Amino acid sequence: MTRGFATITPQCEEVFDQVKETDTLDWVTYKASAHDKKIDVANSGKSKDYADFISNFPENECLYSVYDFQYDSPTGGEKRHKLVFITWVPEQAGIHDKTYYTTNKDHLYRAFEGISLHVQAHTPAELAHATILSQFKVL
Repeated sequence: MTRGFATITPQCEEVFDQVKETDTLDWVTYKASAHDKKIDVANSGKSKDYADFISNFPENECLYSVYDFQYDSPTGGEKRHKLVFITWVPEQAGIHDKTYYTTNKDHLYRAFEGISLHVQAHTPAELAHATILSQFKVL
């Protein structure tokens, strides 16, 4: 599938569907390559907790990610799940990568159905569980 500047490989949607529809995965990361002009799956997995998931974010490289964000219901007792699309563009990344990821984020984001929230993060504080949870409360 081609939208804009980058081609989204079929594997991107296949792994997204596994995160969305199964319990085998709860996150996936994607890498964009300006050289190849494509976006592909970089890694995926099941985390023991949110901190484990965040450890996959390099401090000087951009990436996209989808995470099955879990949180307690405001009424208590039950867990809720929402899919979060994260565009990670750290301040230490190169300007070319920042531009390429920012330009192509909507192409990947729109390829997925069922995303509840899009977060564009530049610092670890913007990735914090509490920060993302507070954005759900606004919705």
